[in-house]
Amino acid sequence: MTENPAVEPPFGTVPPHDPFQAAKASAMKAAEELRAAASQKAAEFRTAAEARAQQFRDTAGQKAADIKEKAGEFADHTFTEARERCADLRQEAEKFAREKPLQALLTAFGIGFVIGSILRR
Repeated sequence: MTENPAVEPPFGTVPPHDPFQAAKASAMKAAEELRAAASQKAAEFRTAAEARAQQFRDTAGQKAADIKEKAGEFADHTFTEARERCADLRQEAEKFAREKPLQALLTAFGIGFVIGSILRR
């Protein structure tokens, strides 16, 4: 008689315990738990990274707005100062032309001659 492994054991007997199958099942269960834990940790890291990236974006946007505001203030201040200097120079030129008209005329002629010579080349 040959034994058939597919045949059920008779009543009252316990099927033989296979240690390799038990170890394999235990390892598969541990691998599945490890995979689930790794997936959960990856999701947590992804969420934390997204939150940190959003925080960096917000901070960078605020810093850019601050820099833009300061640059605008600096440009306004510089423009106002340049306008005041131009007005002062104009007033001094008018005063000089009234006090010494011949010297002012010769100076203007000399400057025009030099600029004309440069532009002809």
